[in-house]
Amino acid sequence: MFQMLIHGFALFWLTSVTTLNTDSNVEVRLLDNQNAPLTAIFDMSKANDRLKQFVSDAIETKMTDIENKIKQQTENIERNLTFHFTEYLHGIADKMNKENGIVFRPRDCGEINLKKGNGIYTIFPNSSNSSGYTVFCDFETDNGNWTVFQRRVNGTTDFFRGWKEYENGFGNLKAEFWLGNKKINELTSNGLYELRVDLTDFEGNGGFAKYSKFSVGNASTQYKLEVGGYSGNLGNSYGLQYNNGGKFSTKNRDNDPYPRDCAKNYTGAWWYITCTFVNLNGQYLQGGQSNLKGITWYAWKSSWYSMKSSVMMLRKVYPPG
Repeated sequence: MFQMLIHGFALFWLTSVTTLNTDSNVEVRLLDNQNAPLTAIFDMSKANDRLKQFVSDAIETKMTDIENKIKQQTENIERNLTFHFTEYLHGIADKMNKENGIVFRPRDCGEINLKKGNGIYTIFPNSSNSSGYTVFCDFETDNGNWTVFQRRVNGTTDFFRGWKEYENGFGNLKAEFWLGNKKINELTSNGLYELRVDLTDFEGNGGFAKYSKFSVGNASTQYKLEVGGYSGNLGNSYGLQYNNGGKFSTKNRDNDPYPRDCAKNYTGAWWYITCTFVNLNGQYLQGGQSNLKGITWYAWKSSWYSMKSSVMMLRKVYPPG
């Protein structure tokens, strides 16, 4: 990195030095295509200014790129340290529980100690509920420990449903499903959670978006969305950030502030505002059709392209308190 800085400033200095005495016009002898002599006059003062500006812009672009890479690496280091330290503490707690005859109950996929690959596991987010419930855990994507709460893969499950079904959840954990707003709220109430969204199109391309802050409120807030801290390649100018602060709406419960009924117009259920540029619970449309009623993320395709697959999952970043 420092070598690049030295080379950049050296190039800038050499440009300045070598052009000190060439600020006046320069006469250059040339030949035309008939070998006849021509004379060209170059304004070197303007050329020098443009060259200096070009080098300055190149250095600034490089520095910005370096800063972004350092920031990303720092965030990755912090996340990995948090992950490994948490795993270490879980290991100690698990050992103590076994020695004292205590059965450890994981609150999400990140607290499952006996991992047998991606699949269905039982978690206990609510300490007052002894029964717990099953979820699909992803231990492979992006360092793993993700609790999946939405998946679309082939259109076999109807997602144009009412309030109660979205509140309690529906579908097949091994295929397409929505975990349920009650459960998503319960999970994100146990600490700071991050969100990851993975999409694929019908041409085999994949993209993702991550938000470092993600939570869903309880029923009294109409399952209000809080999301922020974007990274990824899906784009966020017309991404999920637009829906931040939105209340959840379904075809029979219109909670958005827009005069139109967004859930019905987009044939989905979502945290609509006026209405949305992301509609991952919309209709499953074959062949990459462009339709705002489909499974869309407008910023990725700069259109209402309807995706082939969608996965939404959450992961704890820090414990409560």
